[in-house]
Amino acid sequence: MEEESPSNDHVIRPHHISILSILMVAFKDLEIKKFPNDYALHIYRVLLSEIAQVAEPRSHKELLHTICSGPRSQGSESFDFKAAINSIHTDITTADRMGNFLQNIRCLLIDKSPSEPARFFRRSVFGYFCRRSYFSFLKLSFSGLVKLCVDYQHWVAGDSTAGYDNPDKELLIYDKLVYKTQVDKKNWAKPEAYGQWTKAELVGDHALAVDHLRRFFEQHFSDDNKSSHREHALLNVVRMHYVQGEFGAARRLLIEAVDAARTSGDKLILHHCTSLLQRLPPLERDSRPSLLEIQSETHPLEILFDVSKLLNERNQQPMSAAFQKIFQAVGLYDQWLSEVAKTPVNENYQWSQHAVQSIAWTQTGCDRLSSIEEDIVIAFSFPSPFVMDRLSAIINKAYKHARQGRYEEALCLLMEPSTWTPLGVNECAHWASQIWHILSLRATRRGQIRAFRAFLLERVPIDGFNPREYLFDMRWDTMSTIKESLFQVIQARDQDQAASSIDHLLSALWYSEFLCRFNLYRTSIILLADIGLEFNLSKRSRRILEEIMPQVINGDDLEQRAVAYFVLARCIIVAEESNASALQQALHYLQIAEEDFQKLEMYRSTKEVQYLLSVVYHNLGLENERDKAALRHENTEKQERDAEAHLDCAYIQEIYDTIALIGAAVATR
Repeated sequence: MEEESPSNDHVIRPHHISILSILMVAFKDLEIKKFPNDYALHIYRVLLSEIAQVAEPRSHKELLHTICSGPRSQGSESFDFKAAINSIHTDITTADRMGNFLQNIRCLLIDKSPSEPARFFRRSVFGYFCRRSYFSFLKLSFSGLVKLCVDYQHWVAGDSTAGYDNPDKELLIYDKLVYKTQVDKKNWAKPEAYGQWTKAELVGDHALAVDHLRRFFEQHFSDDNKSSHREHALLNVVRMHYVQGEFGAARRLLIEAVDAARTSGDKLILHHCTSLLQRLPPLERDSRPSLLEIQSETHPLEILFDVSKLLNERNQQPMSAAFQKIFQAVGLYDQWLSEVAKTPVNENYQWSQHAVQSIAWTQTGCDRLSSIEEDIVIAFSFPSPFVMDRLSAIINKAYKHARQGRYEEALCLLMEPSTWTPLGVNECAHWASQIWHILSLRATRRGQIRAFRAFLLERVPIDGFNPREYLFDMRWDTMSTIKESLFQVIQARDQDQAASSIDHLLSALWYSEFLCRFNLYRTSIILLADIGLEFNLSKRSRRILEEIMPQVINGDDLEQRAVAYFVLARCIIVAEESNASALQQALHYLQIAEEDFQKLEMYRSTKEVQYLLSVVYHNLGLENERDKAALRHENTEKQERDAEAHLDCAYIQEIYDTIALIGAAVATR
């Protein structure tokens, strides 16, 4: 069994003197017993918080202000106490007075008489703090006491760095202590370098980050023969390259980290390295990525990453395989938390499986279940850097709002301070790219192609995009099998050549049904019914549309419902040979389609529906309704011309100015 590393040596810092002075004044003569209960409770809470060091220590001025501003602190009972703690620092101006003050700590720790026990018990928080400070004082040399006194006076004057340096414990020059224990003779590892590494990584200063990381792991951690932690440093650098998308550098360092972990016999780091190696994209273009085999030390997040491989359409795996992996990750998390993890883990990890489930349900076409999972993640997780679950849930929710035509609501959700405040530089770039996608969706739906090309294309996000998702006649990388097939079908339909794209449509139908991408399957069925009209298969088209209508009627995807209703109305009109009852039935669907397209601000599609509405009203003899539909058609055409004429750049520029300010604040904090 390995020996535990010695505890960190205790060094008296300037803020310890202020805490000790408050304890001396409050408890030496039990002055605190005379205070109102609310004020005494306030003092206890402040002192416990400062002694526990759960946050950076307050400055001298802040500490005294906090102590003196508690509830019911203005009474005459606490006047002498506040005057004493505000003036005691003026008496500790020399090394002799500092020594006398620290020597008086004993009065709080020893029994005055059998009937009057010590003020603090040995195992109490205050007693442990005072006893530890007293023993640290006894080890100080005269030069160390002088330095403590000088540092304390500078700290009281406002210098927050005075007295907080880490001394070099070289035996020949370290003269601050008279009595040196085993711990005092060595420079043990300190966490400051790792904090500086984390901060540098957060703001994107990678050269400085690697330097601080090297300094941290070069420190002395333990006395055993295996005190080198080079594999830890390499693993952290690999993770930084992985987050940056620098997969080549990550792969090279991972191979080195694997060798270092095997040499040192660190099985846990070796397992992390091999898991991360499988996260990297394969070197061969068409090869399928491998999945992890669950072992006793497998981290549940690694299993959730395997879900992302199964969700990729290029790997041609049905959604059932992804859900099986999610179930495995849920069970593995409980086992890993109780048996493998030896330290407290980030509470946000328990919501990771909900974030992945929301994406899986979206891919399956169950938007309402997906929204429930997103709400769980947003409600119960807390903002944290380097944890993308909450950000991913917010981004997905915002994009759904945009898909439903609620563009302003989507942008407001992304621009809320709680969304971007905890982000690092890399996460901030990903967040800004999602805003770009929402603005691009809005512009292309409104028909603002000139604004999209002139303004938005100049601000393409760093993670790239495929313009075929927004525009036709674009030569770019092909999308996934289903989306590429649907793109070819829709583009051919836009050029009145939909009949020539039957092969692409059948491919989209087969893959979407086999892979359980039912949202894309419903879109494929709608396009199949639309093409069926060109082959005089109106009754068959109507029947297949009515079969999927229960899945579309809720309006989880307004664009899909609008297109489905528009095609269904045309099928009814053609199948029933335009009789009055058929026209009346088609009116209902056309009116809903018009409302949906108007909400989405899709002016071109709105005009097509309004034109057909005016024709239906004319054939039904409803001249007033026909004229109103024609007037709406004219207004929509005017809106389309205005949207194309006015680039709307001021609106977009204002958003990007805000993004620039947020990015600058994130990089310089």
